[in-house]
Amino acid sequence: MRKLVGICTGVLALASPVSLPAQEATREVNITAGSTPGWIPSEELEDQATATFEQYFRLLDAEDYGAAHAMMGSGLRGMLPLEEYSRQERSARQEWGSTVSREITKVTWTKDATTSPQPGTYVALDMTARFANVDRHCGYMILYQAPDADGFVIVRTENTVLDNRAASSIAEENSKLQMELVWRIVARNCPNYVAPELPGSLSEGIEYASVGEARAALERKDGIQSKQENGWTIMADRANFAVWSFAPPGNPTYPSVIKRWVKPVGPDSSEMAMGLLCEVEKPICDSLFEEMALVNGFIPITMEQ
Repeated sequence: MRKLVGICTGVLALASPVSLPAQEATREVNITAGSTPGWIPSEELEDQATATFEQYFRLLDAEDYGAAHAMMGSGLRGMLPLEEYSRQERSARQEWGSTVSREITKVTWTKDATTSPQPGTYVALDMTARFANVDRHCGYMILYQAPDADGFVIVRTENTVLDNRAASSIAEENSKLQMELVWRIVARNCPNYVAPELPGSLSEGIEYASVGEARAALERKDGIQSKQENGWTIMADRANFAVWSFAPPGNPTYPSVIKRWVKPVGPDSSEMAMGLLCEVEKPICDSLFEEMALVNGFIPITMEQ
C-alpha cells in the first residue's frame, strides 16, 4: 500500500463572512475572530495575496525551486533549507505528475490578532488541485505581511494527497465506497475542504424501505434487546448478529438508522458490514456514515504519516 501524503493542522481562528457595502456585495471576506475590529482587507491587498499564491506555483511548475524557496519567510527557509526543499518538491512532482488545475477555494484573513505569532496581516488560502497522477488533493498556503512591508512572504504550505495508484489499490482490494471513505478521513486535515458526496446508496444490506418501517418491524420482532445510548436507540438482533442504531428526534441526522452486522464471505469466514438508511440531506448522511465507519473500524487501511 502506498503512503498517503500530507498532514496539516488548524492555524487560524474561526472566521465568518463580513458584510460589505452594497457596491461590494458580491465579494466575500472572511476575517478571524480577534482581528483588528472593523478592519477589512482591500481588494488590492487580496489581489496581491492571490498573485503571490499564483507566482509561487508558477515557479514550482517551472521547477524553479530556488526562486520559489526565496518567496518563503526566513523562519520557513531556516526549517527547510533549499537543498531539502528542492528534493521534496522534485520528488512530489515525479510522483504526482504535471499540474492539471489548481483553485483557491477560500480566503481567510487575520489582522494583528493577539493569538498570532507576531503583529501583521496573515491570509490563509485554502486550495484544491489535480495532477496527472492525482485526482484527490487539498491543502492551503499561509502568507504573512509585516506591518511596514509592501508584500507577502510564505510562512506555511500544506498538501494532502491520495494519489491515483493508491486510490485504485484501495478500491480493488475493498470497494470504491471504502476508497472514498479513506479520502474523506485523510482530507479532514484540510481546513474548510468539502469532500465530494459518497457514491451511490449507503443502504445495501438493509431490508427495509424507510427508517420508520425498520423501527416498527424490529419493535414487533421477538428477541430484540433495546437500550438508550446518548439519546440513540440501540436494538440488538442477536439471532441475526445485527445491531441497529436509531438517531433521536432533534439530532441533525434524524430520521436515520445504522445497521451493523456480521456478513458471511465464505464457507468458513465472515466480516463486519455496515449500512445506513438516512432520510435527510445527503451531505449530512454521508458525514454520519463517515463518522460511524471511522468509529467502528470500517476504514480498510492504516493511514501513514
